[in-house]
Amino acid sequence: MSIKENNMALADVGGNVRRYMKINGYSIPQLAEKSSMGKATLSNLLNGKGSPNSSTLLKIADALHVSLTDLIADTPKLVTVRFRTQKTLTAREIAKRDHLLIDAREWLTNYQSLEKELNIHAKYLFENNTFSSPKEAASYVREKFKLRADEPIYDIVRCVTDCGIKIRLHKFGLSKTFGISIGKNDGGPAIVVNSDDKISMERKRFTVAHELGHLLLHSDSFDGICTEENPKEEKEANSFATELLMPQNAFLDKLKEYRGISWIDAVLYIKQYFGVSYKTVLYRLSEKMSDETMYQKFNTLYNTRYHHDLKDNYEPNPFDERNLTPAKDEPEHIHSLPFEDERFAGLVRQAYEAEKISISRATEMLDVSIEEMRERIGSWLK
Repeated sequence: MSIKENNMALADVGGNVRRYMKINGYSIPQLAEKSSMGKATLSNLLNGKGSPNSSTLLKIADALHVSLTDLIADTPKLVTVRFRTQKTLTAREIAKRDHLLIDAREWLTNYQSLEKELNIHAKYLFENNTFSSPKEAASYVREKFKLRADEPIYDIVRCVTDCGIKIRLHKFGLSKTFGISIGKNDGGPAIVVNSDDKISMERKRFTVAHELGHLLLHSDSFDGICTEENPKEEKEANSFATELLMPQNAFLDKLKEYRGISWIDAVLYIKQYFGVSYKTVLYRLSEKMSDETMYQKFNTLYNTRYHHDLKDNYEPNPFDERNLTPAKDEPEHIHSLPFEDERFAGLVRQAYEAEKISISRATEMLDVSIEEMRERIGSWLK
């Protein structure tokens, strides 16, 4: 059977093949050789011409290490996504970005489908709110989270989800993109966080807060255009995230509490208490003391004590407002704080047990194998 006979969009297939080629770093001759097909035939497919049959597509899928479903899937676009980067992306990184956005669109479609089937819809608590400053926005959000003025955020994913924002934890394959946010018109509002194992828990928590800041402060920037960062918007989102996770007054109170110990230890205790990066604590400290050499001083003393250098590779100026993010090399990582997206998995379970979706559909939604899905079903608490 040919792709046209099966009413599949040849343009989408060509685009999918081209994207996976870039992700894998394959040229047309390389993919043609790996899939045992002619270069002209492959070129026609990439340009939306010809009508490949299923066996040809299976060979291509096998060569690209993806499924046939991945190749023939349509590619709907997000129109209210906010994707910003610190640098120009390579062709391969652009392909990974496009794949990430397609995955996010599919996830949101599945999310909406589950909510409709189950007639469950979380109310977005920040609809039509406007704020005069990041600090005002952070204070308002903490009220909605029902937190005391000095209380740390224990489970930021649950707090944000309870406010009607969808959260997805997903490995991006992009080293310098930590999160994206998506507007309501695409099934959001939503935040997608890079869950790569190399990224610290502190950074992931900060990313949730940072993207929430964009949702609240920069609604006009959700235009579906992928571009470089706007320094002003990044500064405001960073300020919001810092105030949300570690309010200035609460930080100052903790600083007084630890006056009798080494300031190195105080920084580490405060970072653990609030679940933030040591750099975020140092930023607050530098604000108080008007000392931008605080990072270098901390690094020198920490290295002297523990014989470990905290210099990292991608934040050359830790006090650049755009770089107010946890370091690659984080001392005394936090591990005990929860960081799981429970709501989507819970909806999948509810729909499956209500026989509204099959086990194979649940498998697709959770992106696990059928064996993993059966194991998960067997492990569910009754």
